[in-house]
Amino acid sequence: MIRRDLPSWKLLPRLRSLIFITAFGLLTSLPARAEIGVPYLPADDDQILQTLPSSSDVRVRAFENLRKQQQAQPDDVTLNVQLAQAYIDYGRATGDARYLGRALAVVDPWLQKTPVPISVLMIEATVLQSRHLFTQSRALLEQILKLDGDNGAAWLTLASVAQVQGDMTYARHACSHLLGSMDALITAACLGDLSAVTGRAKEGYQAIDILLKQEPNEPASIQAWAQGLLADAAKYQGELQLAEQHFQAALQAAPGDNFLLADYADFLLDQNRPREVIALVKDYTQSDTSFLRLALAEAMLGLPQAAQDTAEMAQRFRDLEVRGDDQLYAREQARFVLELQHDAARALKIAQSNWTIQRAPEDVRIYLEAALAAQQPQAAQAVLDFIEQTHLEDPKIRALEAEARKAISANALTPAMAQP
Repeated sequence: MIRRDLPSWKLLPRLRSLIFITAFGLLTSLPARAEIGVPYLPADDDQILQTLPSSSDVRVRAFENLRKQQQAQPDDVTLNVQLAQAYIDYGRATGDARYLGRALAVVDPWLQKTPVPISVLMIEATVLQSRHLFTQSRALLEQILKLDGDNGAAWLTLASVAQVQGDMTYARHACSHLLGSMDALITAACLGDLSAVTGRAKEGYQAIDILLKQEPNEPASIQAWAQGLLADAAKYQGELQLAEQHFQAALQAAPGDNFLLADYADFLLDQNRPREVIALVKDYTQSDTSFLRLALAEAMLGLPQAAQDTAEMAQRFRDLEVRGDDQLYAREQARFVLELQHDAARALKIAQSNWTIQRAPEDVRIYLEAALAAQQPQAAQAVLDFIEQTHLEDPKIRALEAEARKAISANALTPAMAQP
């Protein structure tokens, strides 16, 4: 599913770096660019702002090499775009949103030029999408496509944005533009993932599975992404053993991938397997999403470390708010507040705010859970309507839906029964 920046995680964050189009183009009538954030100035010189990644990481060495090339040839737009994309990919893979800012800083001089290269505008649209500024990203992508209607990367990103906004009709329209012009697996994955979240999980699974088997030599990142989509589609069908096989295959192809770790950890938590979650994420706790799953698993087991890690997770959310990145993890914050701070009313408010931005299956689920826990099932009516419209099949969500509808009906009957 989409990050879903993500992550939101599934629909194509890594693919964009592989199919990125660096053609030039003119943008003659773009709307003013959205403010993506203001610099944060620490009050204390001793405050640690960032732990630098290890140079032993091949991805770090790759973007350091690109950075040296870019500094030597600052007027080469292709190098600037490649470096920015490397930062985006690293930030997504590790869950470190600060690399989105680095990416934007690299291309900022090009954004001040007239004309602005389309490849640079695609970087900006991707950063906007990654920061969950979906409306702004969508507007920019649509402007790009007015200039270059065959831009596959733009259509792919637009499909991702539309789906996470819950606009399934437009997402299908965007996916259809990939037919005949994009790698068959990418096209099948775009359409198959959409089918998986609109009541046709079996059909979506089959479409992706067939093409993946026909393309055994696809890069590992594409294989991991497709395997992750298959895991979700299997999960929606209640095929838990099959879903687990695909999660494990995905992580074998992309060890340490931030989105995969979170999704597989959630799957294990749902199966009441917290010790496996701890083993899975313990080496990736610099990522906020992985650290949250660690704290959830510790709390499930009643471990003494749970209280300390819950306090640290609360501080991490405060830090995100200071940096202006809090809406990136609103879904996770709602879950944290509900499950670890046990404040259902506040969790519901966060889930409601998050719903105005993104509507992936995970957003549906936390909204329903918070509404039920807060004993306000009627507050989830918009979510219930969305499920009815999309025919989402997820068994966990369907159980919550049934519980919410039953509670709403019971609440409606109570006043009537109380009347003389």
